[in-house]
Amino acid sequence: MRILMVTSPIVSLRQPFKGGTEAFVVSVANGFAKRGHQVDVLCQDADEDNKFNTLQLQESAFRMQDAITSENEGQKLFQAAQFGLFDSTAYDVVHFHSYYHAMYEFAFFHQRSNIITLHSPLSDRLALTHQLNSARGNDRYIAVSSRLARGWENTIQSDIAVIPNGIDFDSLPTVGSVKPNRDAVWAGRICPEKDPVAAIKAAVLLDIGLDIYGAITDTDYFEKQIRPLLNHTVRYRGHLSHHALLTKFTDYNVLFISALWEEPFGLITLEALAMGLPVIGTSPAIPEELRRAPLTQVIDITNEFEVKTAYQKALKTSPASCRQFAKKFDISHTLEAYEMEYEHARA
Repeated sequence: MRILMVTSPIVSLRQPFKGGTEAFVVSVANGFAKRGHQVDVLCQDADEDNKFNTLQLQESAFRMQDAITSENEGQKLFQAAQFGLFDSTAYDVVHFHSYYHAMYEFAFFHQRSNIITLHSPLSDRLALTHQLNSARGNDRYIAVSSRLARGWENTIQSDIAVIPNGIDFDSLPTVGSVKPNRDAVWAGRICPEKDPVAAIKAAVLLDIGLDIYGAITDTDYFEKQIRPLLNHTVRYRGHLSHHALLTKFTDYNVLFISALWEEPFGLITLEALAMGLPVIGTSPAIPEELRRAPLTQVIDITNEFEVKTAYQKALKTSPASCRQFAKKFDISHTLEAYEMEYEHARA
């Protein structure tokens, strides 16, 4: 089967990944390639060791800035317009993972049924994009969790299937038998909606160390809210490659995940479990599919009693039980579910 996956002209699939969507697209695209499919991914760029091919949309040689449009926005729109002229007839299926509204607007010119995976909670702009797109075509919509599907069901003009994200266990770092020698870890994009401050406060309350990993996507927030809290026990460790971060997970007793927004799936939670690391998080951070106490505990991370109780339970949780639960989300199940959707789309 020939598969085209579409992100956005400016999305980089190089490591370290900006977020879970990028990591998922790379994992799924490589997974389909390993299963014998020919996979092309439209993106800005990707690492050279992937098994899929990359396609790029070129910027204009002319300035695209005007009185109301920045050069970056103008170039991005120019690239999306090229996609409207793109010949997609050579592909059996076109699968979107894009947040950029113009990709769907110009894809309409292809006059075909596509697969669209929703990776983000509802927002005003995305709602308008997909309300229009679903009303004028017959694209198949898929959500990565049940609550994400519920959040979108009144906007999408068709049924929304649910296919949870998965991970490739064969690509994970080897888990050693050395007992963790650090306390807690937090990982993710460093921005207000991910709320690493709440994790820092929880670590201080427990009188344990906390290492923070991730891309600083909001510099002002980091400088004003995070940097003043850093010291010899609360440390920012940088933004690591995917493999390096997962390797680091084996050093810790627990992952704190403190998001204020509803995580569409929370791939970092699943990856931590796969590395034998229990997770303590907020309700928005952990969807129903990944809730399995005491492996994952949903608490009020500002409540002293709940934090202390959850941490003691996490210390007693075996790494083997975390890994056993995570294996229910092996990437093979995800790929098989999407292959069924692909077959239906091209029938």
